[in-house]
Amino acid sequence: MTGRGPERSRTYGDEEGTVRCHSHAGELRTRSGDARLIGLLQGMTGLGSVHSVFTRVVNLLTPDGTLIALAARDAGDAPRTLVTEVAAWTGQGLEAGRSVAFANGNIALGRPHPLRPLRLTTAGARPWHPVAPSLAALPPGGFAAAAALVDRLCRTYGPPGGMLGPGPGAGPMETAVAHALDKGRRTLVAGVRAGDGDGIRRGVLGLLGLGPGLTPAGDDFLTGLALLAALPGSRLTGFPPVLRDVLAGHGGRTTALGLATVSEAADGRARSELLDLLRLLAELRPARDLNAPVRKVLAIGHTSGGDTLSGLAAGLRLEEELRGPL
Repeated sequence: MTGRGPERSRTYGDEEGTVRCHSHAGELRTRSGDARLIGLLQGMTGLGSVHSVFTRVVNLLTPDGTLIALAARDAGDAPRTLVTEVAAWTGQGLEAGRSVAFANGNIALGRPHPLRPLRLTTAGARPWHPVAPSLAALPPGGFAAAAALVDRLCRTYGPPGGMLGPGPGAGPMETAVAHALDKGRRTLVAGVRAGDGDGIRRGVLGLLGLGPGLTPAGDDFLTGLALLAALPGSRLTGFPPVLRDVLAGHGGRTTALGLATVSEAADGRARSELLDLLRLLAELRPARDLNAPVRKVLAIGHTSGGDTLSGLAAGLRLEEELRGPL
């Protein structure tokens, strides 16, 4: 890193006892971050590692094995995430498996010699609080109307694949996965509708980890449904306890990122794009106001946004059914 002023150094623990991080007066800072994560990092000291590196996100493992993310500056806020000043993470010399030193709100990411560790600080970061709105005040028919709107926009603008079904020219594997996803969805929705814990468990197990990518399509669907169930006043109260139990006993069936995403959603914590969309639904905004927010969600990953919205729409329909006529 370059900057003005005298060079200084700080020392962090590593396998040999120290990782020396030299920097100039200018530091790479975080613009904003999950307030809960910022608080945890303030008291965290020790060695973690780089989990994975992508253009917009670097995933890290903390000393206790928790997965967290460093996002590029154009990314939205999200649980367990710090949004940094970096335009792109590719080309920064970061590699999966490299050591990461944590020291009281500072993070030093190891890089190959002769590159010095890349140092970030949470000092001055804007804390982000993922507050989920209540949809309990929606009028009769409001949940069904919201589900239909989200589903229509998702199918109009979302790419085929995942929970939206196989695209044109899909091969046998993609088609088989799509059928398995549909079966898991139907099993889960029937279980939640009937308040059948065993059915819910079968549905969760049928979806968890199903599909390619760091957040498989089945996990994204569970994320959308779990987020609806976590909202204040939700009638989907039978779903979260079974989901948490399955995640605790079968978390190894999916990826670390998928597990983290679903777990956070079960606590009502999700990406800012999703929470913004829910707030608009709670405010009974007209369809034209939802077009752009839905497309922002659809831009997440390849099919992750659409898969999550599919879970959200399923939850909205279930809310309507379980409330019944008023």
